Amino acid sequence: MKSDLSINRSMEERLSRFSRQGRPLHKDQKRFLQIAALTGSFCAAWFIIGKHTLHFEPLHWETYPERFAFLMRVMVFVSLPLLLGIISIAFQRLDPRNVIGQKLRTDTPADINKRFVANTIEQIILFFIVHSAMIYYAPADDAISTVLLASLFMVGRMIFWVGYHKDKFTRALGFGITFYPIVGAYLWIIVRILFDYHIPI
Repeated sequence: MKSDLSINRSMEERLSRFSRQGRPLHKDQKRFLQIAALTGSFCAAWFIIGKHTLHFEPLHWETYPERFAFLMRVMVFVSLPLLLGIISIAFQRLDPRNVIGQKLRTDTPADINKRFVANTIEQIILFFIVHSAMIYYAPADDAISTVLLASLFMVGRMIFWVGYHKDKFTRALGFGITFYPIVGAYLWIIVRILFDYHIPI
């Protein structure tokens, strides 16, 4: 049986050869890059088509409380995947195959749903924070952007949920559809705050 030292040396030698030879990406790495490109294209197409086909302005947009009230109505729909995940766990707890005492068995459907819920909470918090700032600066005709990004969030979460149970690449696609628009929104608001420059969205 090889010692830890010989194993480490072997790993270092392989990594060194890999970097010198410039080997192509592993098939999984290629697949994830393809998914990243597909995710970006999907999000961009969804947003651009929505902006050019849907026309919506809130009736009340003069004050920040009015804008915040609009955001809270949007958040009702953004939080639906979270509600569905919690309901699923509640029902799955009734199945003894999913629980040990009061704890969920590892890698059971209920445990996977629990991880989905935890990740969704994180994403909802980020969405809420950045959009609370965005609506402060955005004019009324940009309110549709929040609606479109919320719809992307919901679609991404559902794909992510299915992928969590079925396939890691589908999960990556759903995560990207949820997360990339949030990153884009953060970049938009950071530019607006730091440079006082408004990028039409």
